[in-house]
Amino acid sequence: MKALLICNVGGRDVMHPALPKTGHSERQWAQTALAHYPELCGAFSLPIISKALLYLATRHVILDHVILIASDQLPPAGNTQFWSSDTIYSAQIIARLLCDGLTPYPRLDGQQITIWTIQTEDGQGCDPSDYDLTLRFLERRLADLRRVYPHHTAFFEVTGGTPAMTTGLLIAGTEIFGSQTEILSVHPNQELPIALNTGKRLLATPLRASLRSHAASYAYAAAARTFLEHESIIIDRLEPTAAQIIAPLLAYAHYRFNFDFANARSALRRVRNAGPWRAELDSLLEQVDTPVRQFLLAEVVHGAAARYQIGLYADFLTQVVRFEENLLRYLCLRYGVRFRNRQRQPDPDGTYLAREWLNQQPFTLSRDRDPNRDLIADRSLMRELLGHLLDRTQPDQCNLLVAIDRLGELVKRRNELTHHLEGVQKVGLARAFAGPEAPSTAADQIVPHLEQLYEQVCHQPLPPSPYQSINQLLDRLLQATQT
Repeated sequence: MKALLICNVGGRDVMHPALPKTGHSERQWAQTALAHYPELCGAFSLPIISKALLYLATRHVILDHVILIASDQLPPAGNTQFWSSDTIYSAQIIARLLCDGLTPYPRLDGQQITIWTIQTEDGQGCDPSDYDLTLRFLERRLADLRRVYPHHTAFFEVTGGTPAMTTGLLIAGTEIFGSQTEILSVHPNQELPIALNTGKRLLATPLRASLRSHAASYAYAAAARTFLEHESIIIDRLEPTAAQIIAPLLAYAHYRFNFDFANARSALRRVRNAGPWRAELDSLLEQVDTPVRQFLLAEVVHGAAARYQIGLYADFLTQVVRFEENLLRYLCLRYGVRFRNRQRQPDPDGTYLAREWLNQQPFTLSRDRDPNRDLIADRSLMRELLGHLLDRTQPDQCNLLVAIDRLGELVKRRNELTHHLEGVQKVGLARAFAGPEAPSTAADQIVPHLEQLYEQVCHQPLPPSPYQSINQLLDRLLQATQT
């Protein structure tokens, strides 16, 4: 593993048995120690940083760069208390020890070590206890570091320095390095640092929110990619069984949203242990196991509603056309119409009206000019066919045809899309559905109209949207356990 080590340097980070700090400020003590470095170098101790270095050395982590974060304020005109506690010279001692191989980590080249001093944007040394200034400094510098080392793991030793430095390094480091962040905290009574999962916890919440947001907008493929890229962070503190279900559930949702029911089934069948969520997964699987035509029509309505909700108006039009044509076909099948495919085999989804059936009817369709050939069964022909098959004397059947015909201009608008490069706007949908003077809000009635058509034709209520159930289940799977 190639990595970076970023350490805060505080007043407890460098010690020497022959040079006690009592009576000396950190700046003064470190300047003296640095001046006598050749004779003192063999006995310096690094109570905090050496533990982090030992941790990395024992794990064979390859450090390409070490950053030491220190303070070096401008000398004040009056009180020198804070200036005298600066750690710039303490950091220089640590840098020399690293170069001389006098730490638990193998010797580093001087070019691999950099000292940062807390500064304002104009480069002036500033108070390292100022939370806002320290955080903004670290955000600037760490962003630059990430650009230079985009693929390195960043180990942050946060124990030394001021509370503002610790907080700033935690927040900025986790935000900028993301999943490549490792937080090391050193306890005085332990030989090695504790690898905190603070970074994971800081990242887990926004990542889980991102998954929920993707799912709410039906971007299940994006949610799946986010989960794959950040799985170890997202599943931190999740119930183990729940963590194993998330990826198959997102795959199922993606395939189902795209009417790929075979792959949707395969995705859920990969789940072996579903724990308390078994019944919900079984229900989702059962829904796509052997989908019948009524189920598929309901899926198109839900697919149209979802696409309208997120403003994918061109895709929404495609679903409207799909619904209208397949609703016409469903009605034709109910009235005994026979279809066949290109191989002249009986097929309820076939492209052609069966000639034998057509010849038995007491009417002639407007395009039926060759009694020896099958007739292509497009939507307009099926609409004409239903005009003959439905009983116009029955008000409900007459009203049904009128209701279906209300989709005609939307179908025409969808077909026109292939012939030009214009966009699709909500107001255009409204006027195609409700008339040339209709306001854009009239488009909001299209989905309810589809639902009413479904219920009128299929003689049953529209089933609940599967995507709401999927998203609610995902939300429960993402609930962190309390530890």
